[in-house]
Amino acid sequence: MDSFTSFFGLKKSNSSSTTNKNNRNDDYQRKMQDVVVVSFQDRYYDIHFRDFREGIQQATVADLKERCKTATGVTLATMKLKVSGANVKDETATLSSSGIHSGSLVLLTGERFNNEQVRQTASGNPEEVGYMLRISQVMDKMNGARDKIEQFDMMVVSTLDNIDQNETKRKETEDLGIYLSELLMQSLITLDGVDCPSEFETARANRKQAVKLCQQLMDHLDQSRATFKDFNNKNKATH
Repeated sequence: MDSFTSFFGLKKSNSSSTTNKNNRNDDYQRKMQDVVVVSFQDRYYDIHFRDFREGIQQATVADLKERCKTATGVTLATMKLKVSGANVKDETATLSSSGIHSGSLVLLTGERFNNEQVRQTASGNPEEVGYMLRISQVMDKMNGARDKIEQFDMMVVSTLDNIDQNETKRKETEDLGIYLSELLMQSLITLDGVDCPSEFETARANRKQAVKLCQQLMDHLDQSRATFKDFNNKNKATH
């Protein structure tokens, strides 16, 4: 007579298959011990920390970035890491405190540069190109702001020439001035965060030029906003 399990159509568990599956899981866990998987441009890199005395528990975000640079060629100056949808910013933090553990998947973004780009620097170091790119991105925003400041100036002149200008138009002018002031302030803060090493002379010169331009634009904008504010105050006092 068939067994009880066979009689009710139940399948007897295959202990050999289960054991093999468990063995594979154990092998995978051993393989991924002290290893982080980094994804960059549709490729995956195993970054290990087995040479650390305490393994991945001892490693910091800065350690991971250095190894990502070696594996991918992405410069530290442009490198950003994300795990479980959250950006990893504190380079001094341990990986475990940042939510990165053995087998974790870390998404990496950043730039790699060719020899022609590197030759444009004084140092010949790809990292300097990374700093220059960050500065260039801020410059692009400021150049866009320069066009908007010209628009703001014309709106202020229009207000001065037209005393009977409606309140809606004046509110638009005021809001544009506030927006531009905040944009330039944010640009200056970003530039302050681009801490170029002393040997990166080209990047430092570019940063100095960008800061100077930003301050010039802020001074000009402040004068235009002050003129606009004084006119509105006087106009309100006479009505």
